[in-house]
Amino acid sequence: MNSIQTLAVGVRLFSIWLLWYGLTTISGTYFSAHAADHDVSVLTFSIGAIFIALICALLWLFPLLVATRLLPKHTESPTNSPLFEDWFSVGCSLLGVWSLAKSVPALCSYLIVNYLGFKIYPNSYSVNPDWPLYVAFNLLQLVFGLWLFFGARGLSKILVWARER
Repeated sequence: MNSIQTLAVGVRLFSIWLLWYGLTTISGTYFSAHAADHDVSVLTFSIGAIFIALICALLWLFPLLVATRLLPKHTESPTNSPLFEDWFSVGCSLLGVWSLAKSVPALCSYLIVNYLGFKIYPNSYSVNPDWPLYVAFNLLQLVFGLWLFFGARGLSKILVWARER
């Protein structure tokens, strides 16, 4: 695998990360603004989400074009370099670690604050109405992170299979 192919794998991994981060940030911003009773338009956030998805689709479909534009032109002989599957597996595992690093502390925080709130103020503690939504989102992020971290080889095999078809 030469340097252009290696960078192309990085571009694809970046497109996965950008899609995930962009859509979660846009949806989180919308729900936060909506919960604060601000007059928000779904259209604005939908346009942002479509724009992020379009950029990610272009990065996913044309990684070699991006890689050849970023790297200087020179010839390089491949010498025992790692395969696409290895790079993709490592990248997916790192994305899984990032997801776990976000979801585990958030879940612990939500659960501990809720538990302590009920223990310290049993008669007056009220749960945020969006609490089940936050917990469900972070549980989904936890499952996705575990899948990426432990199942990176499975995902790369699916993508290699789809690429060969």
